[in-house]
Amino acid sequence: MKTNILKQLSFVAVMAISMGSCKESEFLDRVNPNQATERTFWVSEANAQAAMATIYSPIRGQMYGYFGGYTGWHTMNRADDVWFILGEEMINWQPATYTNTASTAESDFGRLYNTINRANVLLKNIKNVPMSQAKMDELSAEASFLRGYSYFLLATNFGDVPLRLVSAGENAEEIMKASSPEELVWKQIEADFKVAKEFLPITRPAGETGRVTKGAAIAYLGKSYNYRKMYNEAEAELSIIMKAPYSYDLTTKFEDNFTENTELNKESVFELIYDGAFGEGSWGSEEATSTQGFVIPNFVGPQGTGGWFKWMPTASIVADFIAEERPAGSDSKFDKRMYTSLFWKHSDFETATPDGAWFGNMTFDKIWEESATKRLRGEPDYPIINGVKGRFLIKKFTNFYKNEKDANSMYSQKNQNNNLRVMRFAEVLLLHAEAAIKTGKTGDAANDLKRIRDRAGLANKTWAGADDLWKEVIHQNELEFFFEGHRFFDLKRFYNYSEMKKVLTDNKKQGAENFQAKHFYLPIPQNELNTNTAIQQHPLWR
Repeated sequence: MKTNILKQLSFVAVMAISMGSCKESEFLDRVNPNQATERTFWVSEANAQAAMATIYSPIRGQMYGYFGGYTGWHTMNRADDVWFILGEEMINWQPATYTNTASTAESDFGRLYNTINRANVLLKNIKNVPMSQAKMDELSAEASFLRGYSYFLLATNFGDVPLRLVSAGENAEEIMKASSPEELVWKQIEADFKVAKEFLPITRPAGETGRVTKGAAIAYLGKSYNYRKMYNEAEAELSIIMKAPYSYDLTTKFEDNFTENTELNKESVFELIYDGAFGEGSWGSEEATSTQGFVIPNFVGPQGTGGWFKWMPTASIVADFIAEERPAGSDSKFDKRMYTSLFWKHSDFETATPDGAWFGNMTFDKIWEESATKRLRGEPDYPIINGVKGRFLIKKFTNFYKNEKDANSMYSQKNQNNNLRVMRFAEVLLLHAEAAIKTGKTGDAANDLKRIRDRAGLANKTWAGADDLWKEVIHQNELEFFFEGHRFFDLKRFYNYSEMKKVLTDNKKQGAENFQAKHFYLPIPQNELNTNTAIQQHPLWR
């Protein structure tokens, strides 16, 4: 770890990184000068803005990073709603089946510390830059948010981790540092989000779209309170952004949260900007010439659509979707979210909604046929619906909205232009419902749930009391955020170990028999343990 940290946390390395450009934001067009020093770099607001761009990069990484296809996306989606195709990369297969160890390759542990150190570098040096106090406070708040968000991801994934609040260049002791108890990490997350809440703007001008706002800071502060079961504080924070001057709302169409034609919409609270048109170099690097596109479609897209086909929906998520009751006279048979989340042949089960055609007018039958070679390695046992055996593939995060051949391919820059909505207002509503139930505001929770259910086209429902509402919150989180990396973290905070193992087992999760209490967390990587003599493995993994 010592060598890695010195390389990844050094000031020169930070300043040499460029973020690339993004179509919606001039901010991400900025490129840092090479071989800068503190004395020569921190001399202008433009340079400070360039440094800010690099703080987003490790989280935003398209291949290797928290939302990267080869690292974060696989570990985020290790719950019972996603079926992993047998025989894919071991680094992805092991966490999915709870057979991972500290030696499993490609952890995002170090990458998240990249963001933290870059934030620390900016927070140290911003006071020396000639600019207004208001702008200085705003940039400091943005860096604080990104540091707090990185610690949020570290705490939820790894638990006890080192708290580094100054840059490695400022204090060498930051390199060799013991882990802090998880609760202390959460307190730092709270402190960083509170700074962000105070000084970030409510809205951004056109040239800064995609950068975090006050609403994102409040939403994540509320979310962090829920994770700590501080429900009074959570309800108070989340209710702030549910009314003026904030204008967040659900989009009319669920689909609008997953296409490049409807980016930065009213539901978006925190959105990462991607643009495949910029850069034609290596994938997954932080070089100025590397592609900055969104490549998850290539990972999830079925064979025959330009995708690598690494995941399918589980039988349990399909069963939970089709169990939802639709009102009389509905224009479709199933939950409306299901039509954006999953591919299937509509005429197998209904007549109200016509069959779709995608990727150069490919029928579902053709896509299913093309994906046969990988499905032969093993696939979910989907339920029989109206006497017909179910066949389902993941549609969410593919380029389904483009009727173009091979539209999921990462080899075509034009197919990498979608943004990732990291937090949607739907999540704010469900987080608020959760906190409202726990604080006795069951009427408010029912209203939140009704908004979610109405958009999904579900029948009106009444709940017998808090326990009934609580089950509905868990259920709606499962359906609303299928394949968005929420399910595992919801299960581990809603259930104790034995309860969660039962859920995984009942839902025939791959590797459920291997699930142990230690799998609530990922282990700190072995290479970190080998080189940082002060750190210890998480207690459950020792």
